[in-house]
Amino acid sequence: MLPQKLAYESMGTTWEISIWDQIKEDAFTSITSEITHKSHEFDNTYSRFIKNSFVSKISHKTGKIKVPEEFIQILQLYFKLYDLSEKKLTPFIGHTLEELGYDADYSLISQKKINKVPDLFETVKIIDTTTIKVKEPVLFDFGAVGKGFLVDTATSFLKEKGVKRFLVNGSGDISYVSNDKEITVGLENPLNTTQIIGTIKMKYGCMCSSATNRRAWGKYNHIIYPQTLSSPKEIIASWVIADSAALADGLATALFMVPPENFSINFQFEYCILNKDLQVKRSSGFHAQLFGKL
Repeated sequence: MLPQKLAYESMGTTWEISIWDQIKEDAFTSITSEITHKSHEFDNTYSRFIKNSFVSKISHKTGKIKVPEEFIQILQLYFKLYDLSEKKLTPFIGHTLEELGYDADYSLISQKKINKVPDLFETVKIIDTTTIKVKEPVLFDFGAVGKGFLVDTATSFLKEKGVKRFLVNGSGDISYVSNDKEITVGLENPLNTTQIIGTIKMKYGCMCSSATNRRAWGKYNHIIYPQTLSSPKEIIASWVIADSAALADGLATALFMVPPENFSINFQFEYCILNKDLQVKRSSGFHAQLFGKL
């Protein structure tokens, strides 16, 4: 049976919701309309590319700041990943990306002076479920886990509505699937996006992918080491499977900068990493069929 589908734009890309359950058309419309609304609301709150977004408005403030509860949830995950990644995965990379040229206008022109990235632990304290305390003005960039968090939000909403068989596809690089039949997912070749290097079958859970060929300009890409202000060169692609899309999203970025062993004690996940020499490192539970010599 073919699924009911809805495609829409959010976070600068195309999303798609697929539902295999037999539900009435008006129920499908109601469910997908609510998900679309949640997506646009999330974007207007957390996108640094929107001048009037919440994160843009608080980027000049210090002291105690009231924030949404989900802001705290995202920040708590960042605290864990920041610690385990040796302070390399940070939500304070936003200003740096802007200064390097990845700004709201996509100028891709680097400024002469690039400011130091603030330390997360020293700069922000979580006071309670709706309050943070900021020591100096910072631009929060939740790009490393934000799309995953939104996938989790849509997934939770579908489950609350009793939907059992569905796919939340966040532009192809992050998806959550819940189905009684396996779905085959292709692993895109970062050196030739018309090809895949392998496939993996999934029934339940999330897989997130990341690659340095996306959002790349000059000697930079969207992943930046906060200590050296340079982009990773050794790893060119990563894939992570986890129950949480936000976690998979964050780890898919972090694995460009630190080894998976940094996170294996604290989190349950499977991974596959492709380096610049096209050599693969993957966990025992990442059951992908890889093509060619990979």
